[in-house]
Amino acid sequence: MSQQTVQTSEWDGARFGREQGTGVAFGLGMGQIIFIGAGLAVALIVVFLFNSAFPVNLLPAGGVLAVTLAIGVPRIQGKSLLEWASVVRFMVGRRRRGQNEFVPPTSGVALEHTETGWATAPHLDVVDGPVKRSDDTGRDKKGRITVPKATRLVLPGEFAELVMYQLPGGAAFIYDPVAKQAIIIAEIDTHKAFELEEFEGQEDRLRVWAEIEATLSGIEGVAWVQMSDQTTMVSGQAVLDYYESRVNESDYRVDPVTDEHLRNAGQELNPWLHQGLVEMLASVEGRPVHTRWLSVVLNRDQLTKRIQGAGRGIRGFMEVALSVMDTVAEALPESGTEVARWHTPTSAAALIRTAFDPASSVEVTARGEAGVAVGAAGPMYTKTNLGTFESDGAVHQTLKISEFPRQQAKLGFLADIVFAGDFRHTVSMYMKPRNVRKALKKNERDRSTWLTNDTVREKVGKMNTLKNDRQREDLEQEEMEMTSGHAALSMAVYVTVSAMSEPELEAQLSQLRNRVARANCELRPLFGQQDSAFVAAATPLGRLKL
Repeated sequence: MSQQTVQTSEWDGARFGREQGTGVAFGLGMGQIIFIGAGLAVALIVVFLFNSAFPVNLLPAGGVLAVTLAIGVPRIQGKSLLEWASVVRFMVGRRRRGQNEFVPPTSGVALEHTETGWATAPHLDVVDGPVKRSDDTGRDKKGRITVPKATRLVLPGEFAELVMYQLPGGAAFIYDPVAKQAIIIAEIDTHKAFELEEFEGQEDRLRVWAEIEATLSGIEGVAWVQMSDQTTMVSGQAVLDYYESRVNESDYRVDPVTDEHLRNAGQELNPWLHQGLVEMLASVEGRPVHTRWLSVVLNRDQLTKRIQGAGRGIRGFMEVALSVMDTVAEALPESGTEVARWHTPTSAAALIRTAFDPASSVEVTARGEAGVAVGAAGPMYTKTNLGTFESDGAVHQTLKISEFPRQQAKLGFLADIVFAGDFRHTVSMYMKPRNVRKALKKNERDRSTWLTNDTVREKVGKMNTLKNDRQREDLEQEEMEMTSGHAALSMAVYVTVSAMSEPELEAQLSQLRNRVARANCELRPLFGQQDSAFVAAATPLGRLKL
């Protein structure tokens, strides 16, 4: 008689809370409460103004109240009708002022850099790994960072304020002087396939990743972290260059017939296979690959003391950024990922350029480490529509995962979205650290609000629903997780799909939605926010303006 064993896991019962919050009362926001209150006041005034006999005098008041509730109560895709009215008014205003389109200025912006500018200096070296603190490139005799000349990124709207510096060792340091934030970008490589791991191995990696999240959120001054996986097209020549570099790095063997020392790879190992591979890659115009990056956004105001101790100003901010880079590079490897390198100004500019112009991906990739000049990173033309964003001949739509799996979430469920198909799409997850004490207080207020709402429902005779019970359970689960030592994080996932035409975009979105349904998630287009949503999701700039 055989006995079946049941596999238990510490992740059993893991689920995600629903998006809807408690609101001020009955799930209604403050704006809805004010609008409905104003409608009730108008209805009362109408009752007193009409001198007709009862109940005729209630008919106009009832009409006013019905219209008020019809406008103030419903929520569509997470927004009330009042919020949608504000979005439409904002979009119409932008269109009238001509602010929904962007063309880079032909004057007033230094698109061509002088010989003293670091962006075109021939001594810019590519960093093949994490920048070491002992690297003295770009420092004076006293070991202090020599602040290089900054180059402005020519980007639309509020993002035009971003400037690019170079850190010692060659890494890019992007600074937002308005928000007083800096962005550093790491290229991420994974040396273990999560889906091919045994279940126990997946659990171990997930446990380590939870620790990494706690580490990243615990770094002083980290505003938020962006982790992205971008499916794009690269040239066959780039793959061929990589293959040849690995051949040149291979070991030697001794030919038993001629006693010659031959490489244990490439033509010297198997001329027929080598020639076939070279011819195939030479004929391939483009092939899909996955590019992964991790952007860390640092808040200058939260690092004031450390910056002052490290040299003040931009110099001190750069020193702090270098120490954060070391921390990130040391924390990742146990999870099966590692920092392959820190993006340089030109390689970061290449990521930005190909995001706005996907058709240039093959050409830019063929340049290899040369990348793109910082001044040419931005688009030549953009147009913001209600539901799409156009740039340099491409059309994009950015969506937000509005609902995560409501039942037991399988390990690695986002893989269905990351590997949704061989078309241009970028999946970006944002993690924003929260103060644990403040997060617990907010949780306590939300649970108190639910208790008050339940009391009011009971008094008015309104039936409680399983949906309300589930939302209250989400708050209790959140409290339990934070008191158990999990990092207090606000998380959001955005997906940008890019195509060369509207019909192509619709076909790719349909394919994406099918994969999202398999992951038991829901997607919501970010109407009226497509420009800022695109920059947040499809570029490594970490600009969370949503």
